[in-house]
Amino acid sequence: MRRLLLAALVPALLVLVAAPSLPAAADTLTLAKSYTVAGTNPDGSAYSGTLAIQIISDTTYTVRWSIAGETYTGFGMRMNDALSATYTLNGKPGLVMYQVQDGGVLKGIWAVRGNDGFGTETLTPR
Repeated sequence: MRRLLLAALVPALLVLVAAPSLPAAADTLTLAKSYTVAGTNPDGSAYSGTLAIQIISDTTYTVRWSIAGETYTGFGMRMNDALSATYTLNGKPGLVMYQVQDGGVLKGIWAVRGNDGFGTETLTPR
């Protein structure tokens, strides 16, 4: 029950904190079409692969990760220098949040519903 409450409160708090500064539209940010992925799982093990982004609109996009011979797809949105995306891992929904760094590198954290801990991921433009 605590996790469910936390899962509901975190997005609501993020909206409340960000709402006063929300722009009418996303600032211009050019995303690369593909990235090299380097990440860590919640257990600390490393993984690598690629990620492709297809822009849908000024604020939304689709993503496709290719990692260890598996393909994962998702839908995302961005605002200024923050990007987030949903995906499915082993039948469970997940969420990743990235922050744009120098050189267009994206650094993020991710979690899967019902799993403890979070992973990290760095996307480097190809």
